[in-house]
Amino acid sequence: MSHRERRATALLTAAVSSCLALSACTSEEGGAPAETPGAAESASPEVVPRTWVEREVRVRTLDRMMTEGDPQEVMDNTGDLGERLLETRIVQEGDDGYVVELDKDEWDPDAVTFTTRLDAALAEAMSANEVTWCEETVPGDEFVRSYLDEYWEAFDSEEEYVESIEAYVDCRS
Repeated sequence: MSHRERRATALLTAAVSSCLALSACTSEEGGAPAETPGAAESASPEVVPRTWVEREVRVRTLDRMMTEGDPQEVMDNTGDLGERLLETRIVQEGDDGYVVELDKDEWDPDAVTFTTRLDAALAEAMSANEVTWCEETVPGDEFVRSYLDEYWEAFDSEEEYVESIEAYVDCRS
């Protein structure tokens, strides 16, 4: 057998093997691949990024800081980065002072795109202010870190995390 004939035979063998493998994956009717029982249940759960969880804890903690204390003092403590919270519309100034916007659709779209700027401002707000409404007063950044230490990877969806974070910030967890 010549080199050319061996090469043709090898290619033909590979093609037939591929066809057989593909046909084994289709249903008896020759349509789409057959569903295996329990395939939907075994699909991997939603992956919730740690940065998303940390941001959510910080935003909800900042909201509670503003509710429990003096919003002007909270913003003053945050320093220059407090301006960034206003620019991104996470914090909004109204007739009654500062409020935290929990609806992310209301944030500046660039805030969502450039999250490092947003996260730096939230981190500064946490380190510069305290959580005073739970059993003991603790720095905000320690409060956030404690949540992450205890609950990171405990839930499979953003909804479950939000529910847990709300309870945590309300000192119920």
